[in-house]
Amino acid sequence: MDIEKIATSTVIGRLSLCDGISPSITDGSSEPSWDGNICVYANDSKKKSELIARVPVQVKGKTANNNSAKMINFAVEVADLKNYLNDGGVIFFVVTIAGNGKQIYYNCLLPFDLKSIIEKVRKHTKKSIKLLSLPDDNLEIRRIILSFIKDRERQATKTVFTEEEMLEAVKRGASLTFHIQHKSVVDNPLEVMREATVQPFYMYVQTMEGFEIPFKKVEDVCYIAMRHKIDIPVYVGETKFYDHLYHGYENGKEYFYISDILRIPVADDKDHPQKNQFTYTIKGTLSRRTTNTEFLIALSQNKAFRIGNEIFHDVIVNNQEEVSRLRDINSYLKKIKLSLDYFGVKEELEMDGFSEVDWQNIKVLIHVAEGNEVSFVDQDLPKLIYSNMKIGNIFIRVLAKKGKNSNGYMLYSGFCDKAHITLRVIGDNEEMRIIDPWSLYLVMKAKDFLCSNIDYDIILESIRTMNASDTDISINWTESMSTNATNMFLEILRAYDSQTTKNIQLLQFAIDMADILLDEDPVSIINRLQAIRRKRQLTYDEIACLVNLRKENTRDKVIKCAASILLGEIQVVNALINELSIEEKKLITEYPIYTLYKQFTRLSQ
Repeated sequence: MDIEKIATSTVIGRLSLCDGISPSITDGSSEPSWDGNICVYANDSKKKSELIARVPVQVKGKTANNNSAKMINFAVEVADLKNYLNDGGVIFFVVTIAGNGKQIYYNCLLPFDLKSIIEKVRKHTKKSIKLLSLPDDNLEIRRIILSFIKDRERQATKTVFTEEEMLEAVKRGASLTFHIQHKSVVDNPLEVMREATVQPFYMYVQTMEGFEIPFKKVEDVCYIAMRHKIDIPVYVGETKFYDHLYHGYENGKEYFYISDILRIPVADDKDHPQKNQFTYTIKGTLSRRTTNTEFLIALSQNKAFRIGNEIFHDVIVNNQEEVSRLRDINSYLKKIKLSLDYFGVKEELEMDGFSEVDWQNIKVLIHVAEGNEVSFVDQDLPKLIYSNMKIGNIFIRVLAKKGKNSNGYMLYSGFCDKAHITLRVIGDNEEMRIIDPWSLYLVMKAKDFLCSNIDYDIILESIRTMNASDTDISINWTESMSTNATNMFLEILRAYDSQTTKNIQLLQFAIDMADILLDEDPVSIINRLQAIRRKRQLTYDEIACLVNLRKENTRDKVIKCAASILLGEIQVVNALINELSIEEKKLITEYPIYTLYKQFTRLSQ
């Protein structure tokens, strides 16, 4: 049995059935690594003028026990692989022969694939490659060959990007692209999505110069690789649960996706949609988990849901133990929401990845929100305690107040009132001064202003209620800890500067604080303008104010330096910093205004 001749004739016979495909393959070819070519034409006339390209091929044969495998491995000479790379690629065929049966397998070896294979070869002279069974569809075979031709053109530069190089190129303005070859003309864009889930394709970096450089091949089916959003509401009964759903494909099959819990196959028979059983995982944020569990509970009662006004699908949710479990989960999620509301939390709670400590803190919140006290081990604690509690992605500032008739504490939001106390201060002359009211918010540090339950309005009101002269008084708790309204303002700016994603409300809060504290003092003016400068460019009047401030304080190098920073005069600032004493440098480098200086310096480079 001449296996090679049988293999060659099998491939020729199969390709000859495809329109516009003319194989020119011989067994025992004199070429070192090839057995011939496939001529591809624009149509089945096969005129010379209609020739699209000539594709080199290699054909091998082997015996097998059966031909049922969808994929096989075959060892190829490394020398042949290097020749294919130098020639721009090859379509490699292997025909398995089992009795009287034959099956064709193929692999489109393009420069990207060949480089990846050869790089893994060390001292071996052969390398195993994977081949897929050739489809029975003539149009699909033609699509495979046309796709090879197009990608061979794109990969003609023989350059391959690593993922790191791809990311760097994208940062410089390049974009990512991929190409899907269709069997025939496609008018429906959804068909593009379907095809992307059933055929391998290459990801390219499209450079600013217009070149396409491959960096990845997508061969496995991408889970919901292609889906798009449909702005149609989803109902159970008359209750709307979602504003939209998604439509997409997996392995060529069409589905609808509702939130992240339900995948519905689109039935071929629209008049008789199939019943659907499904599994689910409750995950995501608190609000998403709540909505998803309520949706599933409603499905268990209604047995159907509605997409817009037209599409209905029957769904089986008849496991009573699961339904009962869903009700318990939903009830607990609502308790969590009520406890967060009790403490004034405005931020969405991310619950994926919760730790044991997170769950324990949640229990404490629920316990307190239901009107219960908490106990502390230390019996000498003060009657008033402020602390921060972390739960997942949120921070809650908590106020503990001693119960009137018990040893326990009640917990409240750390921003539940104006936080005023009466302060009796003994000065250097041993005279007592009574400050009433004095705001406990003045002791807050940068991290405290990042709390998820912060109430800017009540803090501002607390400071406004104080006598203006009292806000300037520094309370020295220790040698290194001093409290006054200006220090509080600087802590707000430190909090804002520490954020990767900037909170504009926090910055506006800083500006509002600066307005309360504003007077004719140069430090007060500079502090207000440095907050404003973080929000926008300074106006001509504000610039003039800084210029005048600098002229009026020629002897105060720190004020001159701060004003020059806000004016963006980097060279002037550099010269002034060199003239400062060690203590003066600390007043610049250890304060928030230095953050602006570093930012302006980067922009000027």
